[in-house]
Amino acid sequence: MGGIEQASKTLAQAFINEGHEVHMMVLKGKATYAPAPSVKLHHCDVEKRQRRTLSGIAWHLVSRLLLRPLLPRSGFIWQGLGGSRVFKDAVVEIEKEHGRFDLVLVRGQGAFEMLWNVRDRRVWRVVESAAGGLRGRWGRWLLHRLYHDHQVICVSQGVRTQLLNNISQGKTRIADCKVIYNAVPFEQIKQLAQADCIPDIGQPYLVHVARLVPVKQQQLLLEAYQLARQKGLALPLVIIGDGSERRSLESLASKLEISEHVHFLGQQKNPYPWVARASAFVLSSRTEGLGLVLIEALALGIQCVATDVPGGIREVLVDEQRRLLAANSAASLADKMFEAINSPVSIDYAWLDKFSEPKIVREYISLIK
Repeated sequence: MGGIEQASKTLAQAFINEGHEVHMMVLKGKATYAPAPSVKLHHCDVEKRQRRTLSGIAWHLVSRLLLRPLLPRSGFIWQGLGGSRVFKDAVVEIEKEHGRFDLVLVRGQGAFEMLWNVRDRRVWRVVESAAGGLRGRWGRWLLHRLYHDHQVICVSQGVRTQLLNNISQGKTRIADCKVIYNAVPFEQIKQLAQADCIPDIGQPYLVHVARLVPVKQQQLLLEAYQLARQKGLALPLVIIGDGSERRSLESLASKLEISEHVHFLGQQKNPYPWVARASAFVLSSRTEGLGLVLIEALALGIQCVATDVPGGIREVLVDEQRRLLAANSAASLADKMFEAINSPVSIDYAWLDKFSEPKIVREYISLIK
């Protein structure tokens, strides 16, 4: 389960726990996970619904075969015009049965693109990471479509700063921009962490949990780990997760002659038992909207080593934990791994209060007009 899905599921359960009625809408395909039993799940495959009529099919073909090639990266503009209508109609149908919604949260870049033309003051777009790569006049126009006059929630101050910087050169004006952290289910994580580790590593180790994709920079992680071993670090490295980079990472570990010390465990439904038994958690990302895995590790009493990169990492790793922030280089990350083992950080659980579920739910409820 990716970060956005996990955060959505956690927030839905947090609302339920505080006595609210929650609906979750899947905008593409079918849900690959089940929310809490009391969450009402709806499927509204926006693209398929658009193509149910002759006019919808015609518009789909025109946008896909003509407008997208002619105007690069603009596909979401043309599809979002119809997608926004489909979504609004679906909401009306649900409200006929269940009553009017007080708050509508749209989460994830793909959802923003599908629904960019939805205008409703109950709707807030939850930004996990600021859109990058859209530069120049054309890029500013695309960003304008995504964000102009919309209400936005950023999951960290770092994301808010990045987003406002990205749109600062154009005429885009966000209607309102709040910062609300992702909620973290601390008690549930602690309970899950009590399960057995299969396989059991059987000795102290470092752990890394993330999708194996370029933005997570596991290549940097392996290079840093090799350097740390050269400095005298004896602990193995456990990597939990899967993705497009797995084969190349396994090859790199072999090339660096560290394969026997690196355990690729693949995707694990419950990674917390391995995290809870680690000597330190290591994160090597190029950017992190907030860094949920860091919060989860701290909740289990595990110190964190992380690259000091744009996003919300500095809002998670505070006080003494800042000591283990590394520059975005293999040498610096290696130094901090070594430091964590030889001079560990003591966790202060007060650092986690701002991510508690009741607090985050109250902040969302305060948005209701």
